[in-house]
Parts: sequence; structure tokens; C-alpha cells
Amino acid sequence: MTEAEPRWCEHDPGQHDGTVPSHATAPAGSRAWLLIEHDGLWAEQAAATALPAPLAKVAVGADERGIRVQLIRRPGRHGEGGGRVFAGWTVGAAPWLVETDGGDLDLAALAAGERVTGTPVDRLYLVCAHARRNRCCGRFGAPLARALAAAYPDEVWESTHVGGHKFAANLVLLPHGLYYGPADLAVATSAIGAYQRGEVIAHRYRGRAGQEITVQQAEYERLVESGRCLDLESRLPVMRDAAPRGARLS
Repeated sequence: MTEAEPRWCEHDPGQHDGTVPSHATAPAGSRAWLLIEHDGLWAEQAAATALPAPLAKVAVGADERGIRVQLIRRPGRHGEGGGRVFAGWTVGAAPWLVETDGGDLDLAALAAGERVTGTPVDRLYLVCAHARRNRCCGRFGAPLARALAAAYPDEVWESTHVGGHKFAANLVLLPHGLYYGPADLAVATSAIGAYQRGEVIAHRYRGRAGQEITVQQAEYERLVESGRCLDLESRLPVMRDAAPRGARLS
């Protein structure tokens, strides 16, 4: 950020560079997720986007049931098609993510956390690049998504609003729903590396989607106290410093 940034950004510059703490800010109500690939224009609200049938009906129905609807696209690809659909659940010890047929999706089951029919997917990494919702997401998120896609071409997607655009760029790691932000390439690469090892690190960790804020705060405090990182499943410290060398845990 430079001194000129406030002229176009309404946020405190410290919210984008990590000076302002972002921990315990992941959306507590986001438990069930529906991801729809759409390379066309994104409306300010994902479910209000003009999607092809039958996905438009599915998106609206999911939103009405409290399922988090995200439109996704490959970084840098606009207006080139789409149509893949993913569904997931981020809560508990066994979160899941599947690629599914949107037209046959059982929304009631998904909203209840029941695994829906589909092909299991190991991981997806979402970077919010929803400039229509907030210009900071486009300015910070889109370049990050493109850079990450070079290293993780199969897992990285640009996404509509994930919550907390004041902490852009925001990274979400599914199926566990781990939020990191503000994330630059070094932060995102470190977070993804830890996730691939089954670990959570404190640096720029916003929390886990679907967890109450008090739980997120307690988890962050354990991370900071350990000075290391936590095993993803047991939430116990592991003997490895996974934060970037010299970086302040924030």
C-alpha cells in the first residue's frame, strides 16, 4: 500500500498489509458450500447472477437454505464457458468436497451436512477476486490467483465474495474452510504448504468457516502460544515452525 491508496480504498491500509489483526474473522455461519463455475459476469450477490438453467434455480435454492454460494472461474479466464459444480461441508473432523451434477443436487441434504452424490475432490483453493463486490478484491485477489495458479493449476480458482474484503487478498482452503488474509504470494504459499501437510499455521490465519468466533479465537491463541503450527485434525502443536522465517505471527 502507498500513501495514495486511500483515495480508491476505503479500508485502513493496515488491513491489507497485516498490521491490523485479522484472526477470528472467518464466517461462522458458512458450513455448507456450493461452488458453481461461471466465467461470465458476476453480480454483486453470487446467487443473483444470471446463470444458465438449471444452475440459476440451484443457486437461488441453495442461498435460501443458508448454503454458501460461490461462483468460481479459472484465473484470467472470463467468458470462456464453465459449468463445473462442487459441493462441500467444512464443519467437524471429516469435512468433504465433491464434484457433482448441479441439476440433481440434493440441497436439503447438503444444507444438513449430509454427503451428496459426486466425485470426491481432495482440495480446492479459492482466492476472492470479486471486484464488483469490492474493488480491493479485484486489485489484490486477481493477481494472487494468477500467481498461485502457476504452481497449483488444478486447485486454484478465482471466487466471488468470501467475506472480509477489508482483508484482501483472501484465500480459502477447502474442504476444511481455512481462511487466510491478507495474503500475498508468500503468505498463500506458506498456508497451502502447511495445508498439504495437514497443518494450520497462525500467520494471517483468519479462522475456519463454520466455527463460532470464540472457537476461532481460542484456536488462534493456541497457535500463537505454541509458536509452531497445529495438526489439522487433532489441533495439537507439531514440532515444526511453519510460519515464514522472520514473519510476525498475526
